[in-house]
Amino acid sequence: MPSDAGTGGDYLVELRRVAAAQPTATAVISDSGRITYHELIEDIDRRADRLGEAGLRSGDRVAIVAENSSAFLASALAVWTAGGVLATIYPSTGREDLRYTLRNADPALILVDGGTDALVRAAAEDLPAARIDAPDFAPPTVRTGTMPNPQGLREPVALICYSSGTTSRPKAIMLSQTALYNGARTYADVWRLTAADRTVVCLPMAWLYGLDSTSMATLLVGGAVIALRRARPELLVQAIEHDRATFLPGVTTIFTKLVDFLERSSDRPDLSSLRLAVSGGEPRNEAAFQRFADLTGRPVHDTFCASECFPLITYDPVADPYPVPGSAGKLVPRSELKIVDSDGREVPTGEVGEAFSRGPGLMLGYWRDEDETAKVLTPDGWYRTKDLVRMDEDGFVYVVGRLSDMIIRGGSNVSPAEVERALRLHPGIRDATVVGLPDPVYGQAVAAAVVVADGARFDPDAIISGLGEHLAAYKVPTRLVRVDHLPNNATTGKVDRRAVAGLLAEEGTAAR
Repeated sequence: MPSDAGTGGDYLVELRRVAAAQPTATAVISDSGRITYHELIEDIDRRADRLGEAGLRSGDRVAIVAENSSAFLASALAVWTAGGVLATIYPSTGREDLRYTLRNADPALILVDGGTDALVRAAAEDLPAARIDAPDFAPPTVRTGTMPNPQGLREPVALICYSSGTTSRPKAIMLSQTALYNGARTYADVWRLTAADRTVVCLPMAWLYGLDSTSMATLLVGGAVIALRRARPELLVQAIEHDRATFLPGVTTIFTKLVDFLERSSDRPDLSSLRLAVSGGEPRNEAAFQRFADLTGRPVHDTFCASECFPLITYDPVADPYPVPGSAGKLVPRSELKIVDSDGREVPTGEVGEAFSRGPGLMLGYWRDEDETAKVLTPDGWYRTKDLVRMDEDGFVYVVGRLSDMIIRGGSNVSPAEVERALRLHPGIRDATVVGLPDPVYGQAVAAAVVVADGARFDPDAIISGLGEHLAAYKVPTRLVRVDHLPNNATTGKVDRRAVAGLLAEEGTAAR
């Protein structure tokens, strides 16, 4: 049996204890069937042995570019068991970004599946690759002479997770075993996960939200992971109704699409097994979440953090069974948050400022990018999130928007999230995304793409008139465009703001 002295550390030890206590319990449900905890551990050890036989050494990096599956989880855990460093890359990454990412990671080996094999081999013909979904996992001899891992880090690197790359080249975030274990442990505790839980993981396992926060947290308590390759509503319904899922984590867009599907369906599926729904990664859509609650009897709680420092803010569904409208929740144990103004001074309770965070989940830095690391990590160990938030007297945190998304119109700041919330209050609007477009007079114009509710009439003048009750005049959009659906990032399922901006710039019609 391979040693657990690798970079997986405490998590792997805990997972083996869980498996020893309940070897026949279901660990993962996926397209390939169900596997028990005993089978999962056996598979991890078999893969770790094969990696060792292929020449993998302690600290060698192994990239994985694959869809969600039991093989993904077993392979990721096997890399850590064998002492390697895992680099997760989204399976939907475009060819140019994929080529860049693989050159950047400089892995000793790449792990792929049937859906990514051809793309990866085309992007990196000279790198050894192995299919994780093959009947016999048999990696070729690994590369030698790869660049060393950074020296002088406070802990060894265990994971390099690449961002989805929607605004620039993907960022490579380095995390330690301490961060990974703390993330899984904290989310399991705060969300009250137990062995009775079955978690739908439709979020990419290449994302910390899909890998650590949900999959690893569920396995840590002996629950079952329902691994879905896609977040299609019909698959989510099947996982809840037929596999009796209890926990559905997602992003706002996933819940919006799911309620649309349920409302248009002639059948009423049995969703009574669901006990917890959590959204993160996007601003809350309170109207869509209320529709979800009406259909399922369960509210949508929230979670907020960055991969660079997690976990941070979420809800304890027992302490706060009903989320406070607009709030992402409260600070989790062991993490710290301070809210500061542009000069770095902490703001009074209730005022908006940038969120700074730190804790056991703080990243080690950006891989091969010391300059960018220095920009976001303060000398005393705080991560600058670039998120604008406020905290009320009861400790609930409200995410106002992103500094990078802020629209500056005539010298005044406009938060897209604030305008989107106001638009969703209109009964005829199902969803909305707001962006800034160039304006020759004011610098930027506030523009919105809106999805109109079924049967509702699209009347831009009436919508704009109604917004005056909720927004200052300079925040009201000067351009409204009706769309059938908001374009999504194929990787994360979030709204693609760059695509929305392009759509509005090319096809928008002035509302007034």
